[in-house]
Amino acid sequence: MIAKNERVSPRVMNALSRAKERGVEIIPTTGRTRYTALFISEQLRPPATYLITSNGGLVMNDLTNEIISRRLLPVPLALQIIKAIVDAGSQPYVFEDCVSDEIELSRALYHPDLPSGAWAEPPRYRPDGDLLHTLPFEPISVSSFGDPAVIRPLVAHLRGTLSEEVSIVESGTREAWGVEVYVAGVDKRLGLEIMAKRLGITQSETMAIGDHMNDLGMLKWAGIGVAMGNAIPEVLEVADDVTGTAEEDGVADAIEKWVLR
Repeated sequence: MIAKNERVSPRVMNALSRAKERGVEIIPTTGRTRYTALFISEQLRPPATYLITSNGGLVMNDLTNEIISRRLLPVPLALQIIKAIVDAGSQPYVFEDCVSDEIELSRALYHPDLPSGAWAEPPRYRPDGDLLHTLPFEPISVSSFGDPAVIRPLVAHLRGTLSEEVSIVESGTREAWGVEVYVAGVDKRLGLEIMAKRLGITQSETMAIGDHMNDLGMLKWAGIGVAMGNAIPEVLEVADDVTGTAEEDGVADAIEKWVLR
């Protein structure tokens, strides 16, 4: 929903600021961990008060550092997920939830004997030879990324292998697909429901904007679910409305249409 340069455009920024002036709470809701979501949130003026990250696995008041909801994978369950991904021939990435700004609390571990993505750079990303046997933290997610032709069969494999103790979420782009495994119940919809209840907002008073598989639950639940113009077909099918692409400032169009008029 942001441009490929990861910058919020001036027009989108203006629409968000005007909505905020009218008392609308703007809550970035993303599959990113908080570590990478902060770069987007901090561009907003004023910065977002609340963040829903890791597909709803972590909900925080980012101004006070209050943890509103945090759902982590127990280490034994995380090890089962790691083994299932490795057995399928894919690289597991084990993410810490980043509840503070310290790099040591935002680690991403991967297996040193399997190919890793070009983005897996230190000091955050770290090879860990003990990954199949033990972990130094309870992760927020265990994930794998790559070509859709590889990852989509992996999704089917994980659904057939893992128990109902987990939630399997797909995300990414048409070129780079992702499968992310969380503890059962984690979904962007969960984060939205938690924040609506906290703020005293009814379901009908919410609007969500998304473009990929990990947005489906949130878009179905929101009072108004808006698909970006570049959304995948599954998202277009469930949306109440379709706006422009990120490059066309589709978020601004949606806010102007549904909030500011």
